Amino acid sequence: MGTKLDVTAVPAEMAAVKYAKAVGHFAAIQSVPFAFKLAAYPIERIRLLMQTQHTNTTFEGKSFKSLGNTISHMRGEGYLAAWRGVTPTIVRWIPSQYIILFLKDHLNGHFPVYDKKTDYGKYFFGKVGSGAATGIINALIWAYPLDVMRQQLATKDKGTWRKAARDVYAQGGLRGFYRGFMLDAPGLAIFRGVQLGGWDLTKDYYGEEWGKMSRLSRFAHGQAISLMGSVFSYPWDTVRRNLMTVTGSTYVEVYKAGVSTAGGVRNFFYAGFSARVMSSFVNGALLEAFDEWKRTRDQ
Repeated sequence: MGTKLDVTAVPAEMAAVKYAKAVGHFAAIQSVPFAFKLAAYPIERIRLLMQTQHTNTTFEGKSFKSLGNTISHMRGEGYLAAWRGVTPTIVRWIPSQYIILFLKDHLNGHFPVYDKKTDYGKYFFGKVGSGAATGIINALIWAYPLDVMRQQLATKDKGTWRKAARDVYAQGGLRGFYRGFMLDAPGLAIFRGVQLGGWDLTKDYYGEEWGKMSRLSRFAHGQAISLMGSVFSYPWDTVRRNLMTVTGSTYVEVYKAGVSTAGGVRNFFYAGFSARVMSSFVNGALLEAFDEWKRTRDQ
């Protein structure tokens, strides 16, 4: 008798191959914004030094009030010092983007669906809400501990990322890897809500015309949306990053010390924001790259 062919295994194998190809293609598409991220990392470190200067005693006596002062300091540390803290960024990047972009689409399907013509307010907040939830979940399950280690290396330690992890653990145990998270959660919700929700709303606004736009135009829209999210969320990020540089201080104590040292609320809240703007082109590239992947996947 001949051997029977198990036809049920064929669709499963085809699905597995299709999934593997999709993941590989996604990683390839994300290589462009990932390369941008690595190239822009020195600007990210400049931003972290400027953002935490008001409570960070590691570089006591150094001035990070301007881009020029901070760049001069980094030059004195040596060329490779510009990439201090890049290892946690590499570990965090593609998995984090995978979680953010796929989870956002998944959560969109679980939020109540409203007609944008008759209930635009509810429709708007549904899109923003799914983006906000995505940002918080991603930080909680993956990105936040790695960001804590990145800051530890960029603004304090000169050792390896393993040493940074040991130092964070010694200061606060496992909770040390989530120091400042409760304050950062609103900021994350604002940024990802505006960025991801705003991206979906913008595409809905243009409708069929969106697909006819050039990649550069779509990238510019994504960049503008991401910058808007950064403007609204940056103060939250500043306070929590300063909280991460000190031990045993409360949110209120860090806020008061920062405002006093910076010479005003705005100077404290938006310290290093110019560097944030310079490095933020990665966000526009990320959004457009993900949509490009979806377009090619569905063909």
